[in-house]
Amino acid sequence: MRHGEYEQRRRALETQFREDVELLRAGYQAKLRALEMLWMASPGEALPPAAASEMLGSSETQQVSETVASPEPPEPPEPSEAAEPAPVMEPESRRGMVREEIEAAFAALPDEFERQDVLRVLGYEPPRATLFRVLNQLVSEGWISIVSYSIGRLSTRYSKLPDLPGSQ
Repeated sequence: MRHGEYEQRRRALETQFREDVELLRAGYQAKLRALEMLWMASPGEALPPAAASEMLGSSETQQVSETVASPEPPEPPEPSEAAEPAPVMEPESRRGMVREEIEAAFAALPDEFERQDVLRVLGYEPPRATLFRVLNQLVSEGWISIVSYSIGRLSTRYSKLPDLPGSQ
């Protein structure tokens, strides 16, 4: 390969790279605008999940010229009256209940357990920070101890302590 051919191919690669980065940036901006529109809707006027997914899906297929040139976010599609969203328990209604639910299901946990065991017993996945805050509280209050900390793909392992607080 000659130096001239090398330089020509390198310029072509750099041009393609810049175009690819612009496409990614445009897609990100479209998704961000859609997310901001969902956030700006008040809780009482929130879009149904079907409309939200339609909005996010349609933003992904916009042309680069549409997403870069339009400073205003796209109009949300009108929610259809026929499509009823399935009732979903909001995270706010679970707030403060994770500790009580773990305590109630404590007997169902094995003597040594991991995060996945707790999720299986609860039947749902609470916010990660909430779950680990509760587990840390249980460690500090003497309900459980840490057998081993997480390493790579291995999860932190906990162990039930034989003498529970308040059981004497």
